[in-house]
Amino acid sequence: MGYIAYFSRPFMLAVALWPFMSAVLTVPVLALLYHRYNRIRFAQALVAYGTVLYAIGLLCFTLYPMPADPAAYCAAHHLTPQLNPLQFIGDIRADGLSAIMQLALNVLFFLPLGFIMGRVFRWPIAAALPFGFATSLMIETLQLTGFLGLYPCSYRLFDVDDLITNTLGAVLGYVAAKLFDRLVPPRTHDLTTVTRPGFLRRCIAYVIDLTVVTVVAMPAAMLITIVYDMTVVRDIATWQTIPAVGHIFGNDVTIYDVTMLISLLIFELLVPLLRNGQTLGGGFTHMTCETRPRSGWRRALFYALRTAVFMIVVFAQLIPRASIFTFALLIFYWVKKQMPYDLLPAESLVEGTPTRP
Repeated sequence: MGYIAYFSRPFMLAVALWPFMSAVLTVPVLALLYHRYNRIRFAQALVAYGTVLYAIGLLCFTLYPMPADPAAYCAAHHLTPQLNPLQFIGDIRADGLSAIMQLALNVLFFLPLGFIMGRVFRWPIAAALPFGFATSLMIETLQLTGFLGLYPCSYRLFDVDDLITNTLGAVLGYVAAKLFDRLVPPRTHDLTTVTRPGFLRRCIAYVIDLTVVTVVAMPAAMLITIVYDMTVVRDIATWQTIPAVGHIFGNDVTIYDVTMLISLLIFELLVPLLRNGQTLGGGFTHMTCETRPRSGWRRALFYALRTAVFMIVVFAQLIPRASIFTFALLIFYWVKKQMPYDLLPAESLVEGTPTRP
């Protein structure tokens, strides 16, 4: 308990937030799975979450918590690297079961890493073995250097035996993955475009698209603001405050809002119009937003309503009762398993015969 007392109190908060942060960071992994397999089963989503949970835990719980008072900790502890690869023999003789458990935990801690490299990423052993060793070496080096000099001394012990046992764990995990492949062979998947995407696929594509929209809009707004300050205000020091350019529904509309609107129209209206209903996110997840064949006024109405829905959701802070609309939209999808604009009339399969939903 005296050792733990040197470490920061936010550690328990980090432990509490760990599962939630892992869930957020699982989103790009799910996008990659959709891109590779064109579908995600519950077991795959669970494995993806577990992979992210493990990766974050591997780094955090080998490097964190850090001493809250580096000076006091370094004055009381003087850790020197353990570079004898046979030291574990002496440790077993001296500490018995405790030393054996420490070695076993080092092996077990890296078993999931080897399994993930073999089963999830499908890496060959020539890549998995060096990666397992390099991961362990990186962790031990960060511990040795006080997180690359962030702390004035080593706050964890660098142990060459850890390199051996961690790498062994990764190898055993890789072997387990290959044995599991024989019991449960990986499925093959059809990569054709999905015209009736589910909720999760839609959400993943939406997150990708909104990320692209934001990445384009934010620097554009900053650049326009800097030019505005230099040419109109003639004071570049004020560029950090994005000025308002107008009012709507009693709220200020800023340059950032305008660039977001333009970016949204480009990536959620123009791009799918030119790519048969595929946004950038939709193309990555093998889906099209055009769930039924439409042309002429039907297609124009479909995109008008779809763009309006996106604008209400994205610019909720400017539109009264937008949160109520978003909640109603989620309820509608939960009941109908479609968005409202998906119900618009489609082209007929045979002239005079309506297309079945």
